Amino acid sequence: MRKGNLIGEKISKPILKQIDFRQKMNGAGYNSESVKRDPTVLNYLNNRNAWIKMASGVAIDGSKGTERLQDIFAQSPELVTEAKDISALKDMGLAKNLVLFNTIQSINDYDPDKQQPYISRRGVRKDNLLSNSLNKMYGGLGGNSQGLQPVGGITDFTVESLNRGSIRKATVNIKVYNQFQFNLIEMLYLRLGYIMMLEWGWDKYVSNIKYIPGSPPEVTINQMGSTIIEEKWFTTDTYTQQSMLDEINLLRKNTQGNYDGFFGKVSNFSWKVNKDGSYDIKVDLISLGSIIESINVRKPSTEITTTNIPYIQEELADKFKVEPNKDGSYDNSLINNIGSNVISQWLGQTILNFPENDNYFNLNISARKNQYYKGIPQNQRYYIRLGDFLANLQKKICRDITNGNSPKFKQVTIDTGAESNRCNYIVNLIPLDPKICIFGFKFDEEFSNASSLANPFTNDLLDNGSTKKGIRPFVVWDSAKKVTYGKLMNIYMNINFLQLELDNNLDDKGNLSIFQYLQGICKGINRCTGGATNLEVAIRDDNVLYFLEQNPIKGFDKTSNVQDTAPIEILGYNSKGESNFVKDFSFNTKITPDLMNMISLGASAEGDAASIPFNNWNDGFKNRFEEKSEEPNNDPSKNIITGSKTSPGDGISSPFEIITNFKQDMSTEGGSTTIDRDSNLNPFSDGSWNYDWEWQGTNINNLGQDNDELTGDYMVDKENKQLLDEVVGKVQAIQSSDKDQKNLKDRKVINPELVDSESYLKGLNIIPGEEYKSYIISAFGGDTGLSSRVGVKVQIGRDKALYFTSIDDPKFVNRGINSFNKYINQINLNEYKESGVQSSLSGFIPVELDLTTEGLSGMKIYNKISINQKFLPPAYPKALKFIIRGINHSVKGNLWETNIKTISTSITDKSVSSEPLNNTNNNTSQESTNPTVKGPIPPKDPNEKLIILDNRTVAGKPFDPRTYQKTQGIDWLIGELNINTQNTWRKFLNELNEKYPGYTLIINATYRSYQRSIELKAQNPKNATPGRSAHNYAFAVDMNVKDTTGKVYRKKDRNPWVESGIPQLAKKCGLRWGGDFKNYVDCIHFDAAKVTDTVIANAAKDNKGLPQSQWNTKNTNYV
Repeated sequence: MRKGNLIGEKISKPILKQIDFRQKMNGAGYNSESVKRDPTVLNYLNNRNAWIKMASGVAIDGSKGTERLQDIFAQSPELVTEAKDISALKDMGLAKNLVLFNTIQSINDYDPDKQQPYISRRGVRKDNLLSNSLNKMYGGLGGNSQGLQPVGGITDFTVESLNRGSIRKATVNIKVYNQFQFNLIEMLYLRLGYIMMLEWGWDKYVSNIKYIPGSPPEVTINQMGSTIIEEKWFTTDTYTQQSMLDEINLLRKNTQGNYDGFFGKVSNFSWKVNKDGSYDIKVDLISLGSIIESINVRKPSTEITTTNIPYIQEELADKFKVEPNKDGSYDNSLINNIGSNVISQWLGQTILNFPENDNYFNLNISARKNQYYKGIPQNQRYYIRLGDFLANLQKKICRDITNGNSPKFKQVTIDTGAESNRCNYIVNLIPLDPKICIFGFKFDEEFSNASSLANPFTNDLLDNGSTKKGIRPFVVWDSAKKVTYGKLMNIYMNINFLQLELDNNLDDKGNLSIFQYLQGICKGINRCTGGATNLEVAIRDDNVLYFLEQNPIKGFDKTSNVQDTAPIEILGYNSKGESNFVKDFSFNTKITPDLMNMISLGASAEGDAASIPFNNWNDGFKNRFEEKSEEPNNDPSKNIITGSKTSPGDGISSPFEIITNFKQDMSTEGGSTTIDRDSNLNPFSDGSWNYDWEWQGTNINNLGQDNDELTGDYMVDKENKQLLDEVVGKVQAIQSSDKDQKNLKDRKVINPELVDSESYLKGLNIIPGEEYKSYIISAFGGDTGLSSRVGVKVQIGRDKALYFTSIDDPKFVNRGINSFNKYINQINLNEYKESGVQSSLSGFIPVELDLTTEGLSGMKIYNKISINQKFLPPAYPKALKFIIRGINHSVKGNLWETNIKTISTSITDKSVSSEPLNNTNNNTSQESTNPTVKGPIPPKDPNEKLIILDNRTVAGKPFDPRTYQKTQGIDWLIGELNINTQNTWRKFLNELNEKYPGYTLIINATYRSYQRSIELKAQNPKNATPGRSAHNYAFAVDMNVKDTTGKVYRKKDRNPWVESGIPQLAKKCGLRWGGDFKNYVDCIHFDAAKVTDTVIANAAKDNKGLPQSQWNTKNTNYV
């Protein structure tokens, strides 16, 4: 039975074993490793037959049932029936005598050991007694007025998957030969809504192949024997629907997929009478899960009396601070629906008597305790854990079924398992729309340092003397396998959202199916996660509702304990002498115009993250006529429209105003007017031909330094746009800085490094790529990483943070969603380029493989299926894994065939997830711990000092021959690093000098020029992109460390590094350590700043006009 909720779980071991056995049998006699082609094997290969059985769940009950039987016999007066015959057919009697198996069979109640489960049907009927006709092959079951007629039975059947496999439909074709047979079939099998059991399988199967040294493999073949219909269906023991489904799953497993069953309801039927008096009957069965379309979640409320409804409404209105309208209604769905349906009633009472346990959460208390003092709207404060809500929904909505003396059971169940329900999670993702849901989250070091967030959701809180429980852990970090994911059932749903969804997608009668309701919840969660999740309601095992996660979790493919056997062979033989049991296959692609555009992006060097699944196909190729495709640069700082009269903001002059003044000044005698290049007059002492202009007392010089023709006449007459844009940009930049300085003075902030206004941040041009971090800072407060003109650090205070106060602000919510989408898009692109990691948002790829095989059961929708792809181009196996999207069966002419329909998705066996920090909350569970810090090893000589050795080389040659392989001092190493980071490095090196005497730092790399990075990238595409390495800016040092015992700590040896305590000391001093990197383990790397788009922009500005190969970025600033 399938337990998980992820795409691509592996097929169970018994089925994989059977696949292996069948391929060995079909390759019998091929080579010395093959199974021997002896009589037993030949009998299996050439004399294996499929069978079909169908039994009815109809019982003849009471006097009405007896009358129905008597009516049938009255239409066949030639049949002689006695009272005992009628009595024997009551209850399960008729169904026992009309099992559709090898024509029509009667259960043998005279054989308690089931050695002969059916009364043998043979011979010709010689009288008209009903009791003697039940066991005859010819002339039985019906009168003989038209001669001897055979007994009817099933001719063939099909089973197909509907709704992406959530529902199964079986179509059974039956042939009977007279009206009496038809009447019996009609009574038992043509009963809409009644449950039937359909079984099919092989009469024999391979149960084991044992290898014996020096001998051919030994094959064991089992006969099928009795199944559920003979052993369980007609017993006096009472089975629930679930227990019957469990019996089917057990028999599938025990027969290794050579048996299958369908336990479902009659959904439709049709029949026709032929000229010869025979009947062709078609019966449609549908699996139990189809009921979800008819289960109404808006069931009428019965627990609250009509007289109590107004009082409860008033109480809720008072709590929400909502006034009634003139007609007595409220602008609140929950208040209006109290008493109208059972879910609204329960949600309302939950808020009025809000429980104090970890299934429920009041967001307002958390906000106040974390010093976010502005209140959350009253109706948006209350949350319930998804798992608890679904359990209550099942309890209150799904019908209770009783069979005989069995306990009550639910018609449909909802999977609420905390461990089995996982979802995709991306570090730094917060709940982007808290009016839908919230969940615990984790920040990496960069976001943690920027945000003021403390413990928003997860810690228990003391409020008015009582302890309020935090929410349960959501983020899971598997440190052994480097995989991060979320516990889906530990998402907390906003109760107001759950109520609003009850009002959506109603039918004409005002009803809402449980499927539509849960689908709405899934869409809400997907929005709140910015698309990191792609949840959808699905059904498994015919009657279990669950939330399917369609987005792959990075690295999760390698975490399953179930191992694949050899893949399914499609063509020919493999080297082990195995062959295929595939009867047919087809490979198709379905490319829509939108998909074509996505693939085109993937074919360019710079694609969109959505195109990543297709990029493996293109790996190693270049589209010569479209090498690069990228979005236009929408940096707002470059959106100056020359001549616009619109002012960009208070205190900032419009481009029109600036240009008008500039032209006037440059055209007057008093300004630096027309410059005659033919003369030797030069307005600048440095000999350059640039404009020098004064704007309202501020000198703006060096204008036009990159232009060739910049005489005043040319500028005025020909509208030199490049110069005019430069003028506007410089003036507005100075005005903006002056305005910022004035704002700082006007605010009179006690802490001069704190600017606690969101409006200030809105006035800044956010650096491309930093939009999501800026949103996080706006949401929770924190360090923007920006400084004002006078050097004051710009921060957002908690009292101005917007997350808790902007729940109902769609602009702020959309800002978060849009910036996260851009953020994760860039992460996915970078991880794919650097490590080949597939996007966690890739979903399905419309590349479909259909297989028709010898009948096999036990495979499930969304299982991963392994195919020997040798018939495909060699890039396909590296790029694709096949996921089962449909399984259809058919049995006809003693042959059982299974059609497997698949769709493709990306292979996600690579992971780059790093362990999230634990400083924001207590919400990460993990499976392994880091080694213990032991600290420095004392030197043998107490007078020894820290040694620094220059070991730097470039292309095998010393980086600096003057210092290479020579001992250096701390000041030397600091001087080799970026001037903006030297204080951080000095602190770290002084600490090492004091605490690690006798240790040697072997310096392998410091500054690396852009030119060198260009060369390295050309040598190996996996090397860092020029400008993306911290070494390009002298932020970083690569060094081995040799301790006092002579042990050298190397790049991949993480444990000795951690035990030494050096990485911990580095992080304490403000450095990053490469042993914590998410992309790879780089323990010899330390840096003082991360490369951001700000750094790259600064580098471009410092080296304006130069090709990258000539850039000098050693002292480029990182802010």
